[in-house]
Amino acid sequence: MQSIGYKIFLIWVAGLVPVWGTELENLLRQALTENPQVKAQRALVEQSLAAHREVLEFWDPTLYAAGGYGSQLRGLPLAPVGYTQVGAEDSLEAQGGVLVPVKGGAYLAAGAVTRRWTNPPDYRDPLYQHLVGVTLQIPLWRDRGFALLGCRERAALAACRAAQERLAGKFQEVRHSVELAYIDACSAQNAYRITQGATHRFERLNQEARELADLKTIPEYQYTETVRDLQNGREDEEIARNAHETSLIALAAAVGVREPLTALQCTPEEFLASAAMADLPDFTMGVEEAMEFRGEPRALQDDREQAQAQYEQMLEEHRDQVTLNLGVNWMDDSRRGPFSEGYGSVSENWGFDAMLSWSRPLDYTGADARAAQFQARMDELDAQLEAQRVTIAAELRTAQLRLETARRRLELVNAGVEAAQQTVAAEQERFKMGEGDSHAVLEAQKNLTATLLRQNAATAELLRALSDYRFACGYPE
Repeated sequence: MQSIGYKIFLIWVAGLVPVWGTELENLLRQALTENPQVKAQRALVEQSLAAHREVLEFWDPTLYAAGGYGSQLRGLPLAPVGYTQVGAEDSLEAQGGVLVPVKGGAYLAAGAVTRRWTNPPDYRDPLYQHLVGVTLQIPLWRDRGFALLGCRERAALAACRAAQERLAGKFQEVRHSVELAYIDACSAQNAYRITQGATHRFERLNQEARELADLKTIPEYQYTETVRDLQNGREDEEIARNAHETSLIALAAAVGVREPLTALQCTPEEFLASAAMADLPDFTMGVEEAMEFRGEPRALQDDREQAQAQYEQMLEEHRDQVTLNLGVNWMDDSRRGPFSEGYGSVSENWGFDAMLSWSRPLDYTGADARAAQFQARMDELDAQLEAQRVTIAAELRTAQLRLETARRRLELVNAGVEAAQQTVAAEQERFKMGEGDSHAVLEAQKNLTATLLRQNAATAELLRALSDYRFACGYPE
């Protein structure tokens, strides 16, 4: 599982925006090990692996041993499962054996019995007897070649693959959530810094207006106007601060930790550069190709393979039971003791049996119901796969449109930032020279703040759309 997790982590970090550095990579690494949803899905993988190993218990040999005494034996019409009797009247005996499934489709059993007859049929001295033998049972029709085991193994293996694919899909979902939360946190942090800068500009303007009003260079109302906008700016800064701290809580939740994260290392310059350096994809990814990269569609395909194997198992159980039974044994007795030299090996000691048996139920009520259940399950999974195609097609197209719009929007906003900065500088210079008023400076500063916030929002939208498109594609990089 560690190797699987490491490969998935390489998928995570591949294609990350380089300018963000290792901060996002570290958050993804932390989510890989600490996110509860990932841990839960990893535990499901472990369960599926154990379930697959459980199927292999079929090949475990079965050992048997028993010993006891019987007198006045009488057959009963019904006995509990596993109830056995001694094999001869008034005898003390021990028996044992081993049953081994043989690859290729047969059951091999070897066993031995040793007994002491207290009152043998000839009413003479006690008789000691040994019996050893080997039997072979070969299914010829139903379960030929252990077909039922093959179906069970296929179903268990498909379930194991489905769990692993869902683990990969959960990694993709968590990566997507962490990326979006990180983008939102960077955007909120940048917006907070923008409002802080706006507040500082309002404070400087307020101080300059106070000085000019004291000198009677400007009317008093112009100073009062700067005080009002300064308070509004401080309110906006407080709102932005709250949004920034809230985004850090959301980022911590996406990573899978309870404690909020501290301030991010991503600077406004790095945040803007990440969008500028991001290359738009060629949008050639098709729905079927994306289905091969997404974890959940692949898991649904494995679920269908599991249902198919279970359906074929039910069809196998519809066959008649035809088996070939072969056996060979050796038996001899002695009155000299259980380990005397009185035992011999003559033709009369050897026995052989062969039998062909056939059986079938009069009806297959349970098998038919189970087969119908698995057929309906396959129909359900086919519908879910089609729903995945519809969803992925919509995600691909929506993300493509958002990317194209966000790119054009960012280009337009970037062109307006420089003009807004020049306007602020010009209005401040005119105000200092007495050629303008504080209202014009305030409007220019508000316009600059709004433009910077639009630039920040457009950058975040572009990065979100890029993250959404990569997630829709299944991170093919």
